[in-house]
Amino acid sequence: MRCPYCGGINSDRTPYCIHCGRDLMQQASNQPASRSQPPYQQPPQPQARPAAAPQSPYQQPRQAPPTPGRRPPAPPTAARQPVPPTPPAPPPPEPPAPFPPRNVAELQALEQGALPYSVVDSTIGDGRKKIVRIVYAKGIPWQQVATLLKAFKEQQEENFDNIIIQGVPGQDANIYSFTNGQLTFDRNVRLGSMTTNRYQIETGNGYESDSLRIVLTE
Repeated sequence: MRCPYCGGINSDRTPYCIHCGRDLMQQASNQPASRSQPPYQQPPQPQARPAAAPQSPYQQPRQAPPTPGRRPPAPPTAARQPVPPTPPAPPPPEPPAPFPPRNVAELQALEQGALPYSVVDSTIGDGRKKIVRIVYAKGIPWQQVATLLKAFKEQQEENFDNIIIQGVPGQDANIYSFTNGQLTFDRNVRLGSMTTNRYQIETGNGYESDSLRIVLTE
């Protein structure tokens, strides 16, 4: 006898299908005698799993892990060129006389170390006063003093009682400022009962921490 549910073949007197376990006797009693058995239907087949997609030819394969205990080789580095040492700065020139000068004779001895200069302005002020501005290279303190003294000797005139020499490293528009030293000469200055000439010299701009102020009389 064929099972009406699964189509399996059973013996004639089997109450239950040995394939699907359905009740064959109940099904036989419910069906009319004249009705034929339903046609055999093939049980559904399980659907096959879709095959895995092929690997893309552009997909990079996985790299094998490095062997334990061995480090990968380091990339080559460019050889560093040795940096040449910076040559030491030359020592500053020594003054031709003791510095700072303690008297007018030592002051005048510094003149031989004066730097070349040029006069950029000369102004006549009130009260027999003359202001001369000169330009010369930036020098160390004793060179500034020597250059200012040389300019004073070449620019002084007897009819002026007050002469000011101002030094600048460039053509400064402000005539009343100086950045490369200043020499002030006062003629016939009264000190008590004495009359003397006085030199007042400042290096730099007069306000720097390393600026010098020299005052001498003759």
